Amino acid sequence: MNDESNAPDWVGPQDALGELHRRTAMLDAIGYAATRIVTSGDWRAGVEELLDRLGQATSVSRVTLFEIHQGPDGRLVESCRYDWAEPDLARLSSNPRYQSIDLVDGAGRLDDWTRRRRQGEVIRATLSEVSGKDREIFLEHGTKSFVSVPIMLREGVWGFLGFDDCHTERAWNALEIDVLKTAAAMIAGAIERAAAEERLRLSEERYALAARGASDGLWDWDLATDRAYFSPRLHEILGLADGTLGDRIEALFGCFDPEDAAQVRSNFTALFAGQRTIFRFEARSLEPAGDPRWFVARGMIVYDGERPARVVGSMRDITDVKEADAKLRTLTDDAPVLLSMIDPEDRLVFANSRFLKFFGRTFEDIAKGGWDWAGDIHPDDLPMVQHRWSEALRLQQSVEFEHRVRRHDGEYRWVHESEVARFSPEGRFLGFVGALVDITDRKQAEAQLSDTERRRAVLARHFSPNMVEELMRAGGQLDAVRTQPIAVMFADLFGFTALSATMPATDVVGLLRSFHALVEEAVFGNQGTLDKYIGDGVMATFGTPRPGQRDATNAVAAARAIISGMNRWNRERAEAGRRPIRIGIGLHYGEATLGNVGSARRFEHTVVGETVNLASRIENLTRQLDIALLVSDAAIEAVRREGGERQLASFRDLGTHSIRGYKRRLRLWGLTALSVEPAASAADP
Repeated sequence: MNDESNAPDWVGPQDALGELHRRTAMLDAIGYAATRIVTSGDWRAGVEELLDRLGQATSVSRVTLFEIHQGPDGRLVESCRYDWAEPDLARLSSNPRYQSIDLVDGAGRLDDWTRRRRQGEVIRATLSEVSGKDREIFLEHGTKSFVSVPIMLREGVWGFLGFDDCHTERAWNALEIDVLKTAAAMIAGAIERAAAEERLRLSEERYALAARGASDGLWDWDLATDRAYFSPRLHEILGLADGTLGDRIEALFGCFDPEDAAQVRSNFTALFAGQRTIFRFEARSLEPAGDPRWFVARGMIVYDGERPARVVGSMRDITDVKEADAKLRTLTDDAPVLLSMIDPEDRLVFANSRFLKFFGRTFEDIAKGGWDWAGDIHPDDLPMVQHRWSEALRLQQSVEFEHRVRRHDGEYRWVHESEVARFSPEGRFLGFVGALVDITDRKQAEAQLSDTERRRAVLARHFSPNMVEELMRAGGQLDAVRTQPIAVMFADLFGFTALSATMPATDVVGLLRSFHALVEEAVFGNQGTLDKYIGDGVMATFGTPRPGQRDATNAVAAARAIISGMNRWNRERAEAGRRPIRIGIGLHYGEATLGNVGSARRFEHTVVGETVNLASRIENLTRQLDIALLVSDAAIEAVRREGGERQLASFRDLGTHSIRGYKRRLRLWGLTALSVEPAASAADP
């Protein structure tokens, strides 16, 4: 059970970006599947890479493709045909144990999961939920959670896609399930289309073997006499008694849908005018009720000089192919990707509805060929895109890249493109098939994250990590100028000007960088804020921008850490034969005014007031008193109130002292450098 009381108050942008990356990866995998379905004559081509991509996109341990079929004895079984697994997991498709697994028990009953898959149900289960045989399988494979999506054909379930997670009992969200359903549906459409194309292939073989054209009907149209012959098989295809068509070509055209018949007549007129010899057209049957059937006609036109004399053609029923194509188009339309096909002349010849909607185009735009679709690619990206297309053509493999395209409303959007070059079995280039996934949201999230990290880096130069997180939650802004109690610390190196005069400039800079790094570690490590560097000195505050419970204690702990670091540093310098470096630190606690005094273009947080001035004057006294750390009595009292007495070890009461610019004498406490042990944590009591 989730404990909402421990949930963070603020979630950084990385979580949202992770969601976008995961969504994009899953959509890319679907886009890849779509291009393979369109380009490959065999749906099995590329299925291994598809499973690989789905596995990577969903962050699972194993992806399997199981087929449910009849075994040698006629009983229902399932076999793992293809699979992908993480490097340390065994593959299942090559293991005989996962071939022809019996799905029926001794009483002839199907197992529960198979019955549910046959009903089109998505199966989800975790290790803590399963028992019996299922639990044994989970334990054997190391599976902690599992989901399977059925692959449904018109005649029933073909099999399923399975996803195993061996790392966690994950909960699959609705978006992931929908994407996986789309992948399964695409595989189903490809399987059905392959079956239809196989039936067509067999039909074409029969046509070559039989004079009657096997499943084709024949017709012969004599244009001089306007008489036609229609074979018995043609009547049979059209569902007519032999001789019903008579000898008029219009009788054949009258069997078609009126819109298609008009288009056929128009096509023949254009063919005759251009003296074209080969024709092909598709038309729907004129059905008074129910779904129409589809026919394809092809043949030759014979000319007598410039006049068409005879048209000889064949016709066959392609309804099953059209249904498979319609299902594929439906699947590609439902797929969350933009799909397109380009012919060798660089003309767009196919696009799914998402593609057309994205660019604000229609099928008529494609048919007319007047759309310069490449003009919608961002001019800065076009050379790169053309180069990647050339690579796909030269290497004869898919390529992937990102670029910008112009949407119908004029906005340029970022897309991830998968492009595949198509070739005939003889090696002839047939064009490209591309899948685009809109990744603008991810790009914007990345840009926003980059901007966030830049602002975080700027703030980290001034504030401790916990203060940086608070400022980030507030959008990098602080409240209005206000007054509150804080601890202020000034630190300065003794005799640095004289020392630097004897050193090369590069060594001086290196020394300052080392000093600044030491101070930053001490201040940030004790919840402090670096206000500013002043040459070889530094000003830090504790209790800014928000007051804490141990601000004075943290300030003393940071001062001790700086002195301890200087002691270690001087030991190293002594071993190298160099002069020691001394430091003076002044610390005071009291009310101060703080806020952002910068402009709209530059953030500048600072503190002002008497507390700041006193801390600076106290630091100046360290040279006069020849001591490493001077702390005001107010700061000592604040440390005691906070319960930080341990940080006051070795301090000496130095009595009261006059402070320049102040009438009242101030009691000071001192700590020598030699009395400082390794810095204690601010969290110590």
